[in-house]
Amino acid sequence: MSIRKEWKKLVYVERELFRLAPLDGDRNARTVLLSREMHELFERQMEESEEANRRSRLLATLQNIVAGRRLVVCLEPFRARKANIGRLHPVEDSIFDIRCLEKPAVRVFCQFLERNVLLAVTCRPRSVSWLGWLPLGARSSKEWKRGMAATKLEWAKFFPTYSPVGGDNLDDYLSKATLERTRRGS
Repeated sequence: MSIRKEWKKLVYVERELFRLAPLDGDRNARTVLLSREMHELFERQMEESEEANRRSRLLATLQNIVAGRRLVVCLEPFRARKANIGRLHPVEDSIFDIRCLEKPAVRVFCQFLERNVLLAVTCRPRSVSWLGWLPLGARSSKEWKRGMAATKLEWAKFFPTYSPVGGDNLDDYLSKATLERTRRGS
């Protein structure tokens, strides 16, 4: 069975993963699959608060991906400055973070199943605690490692016989995306 058939079965038959719908009026140009954790985050009732505002901004960021809006991607770990999506270290793990950059920032750990299809596994706060998660802090922190470990665990649970998309060709990951130009040593 192809990975496409696998993820469709997990979404439409087994209901283990959840497909994020675009905003009303937007087209469905890409696919963002949500883990149960991410799905429950967006389904949870919240009083109007900073937490609800942050969740709404995160949802809008993901729906922009679904709608096919242009994305800036950084494939070089530790170099992203203005990217919407950046690859994390080590690159062999093929884990990315989607950046909801408006302060206080949030990161969504994800992997690509195929071109324009990604699995959003968990979200973690960048600098302040949120939803019971400690801030990610420094790039080598336990919190970064925990987010990456959760991502690999979800992948192994759902797609044990497949590898996530890897390599250095942006077009293998996304359409309508550009690479962030980074300078070495900066």
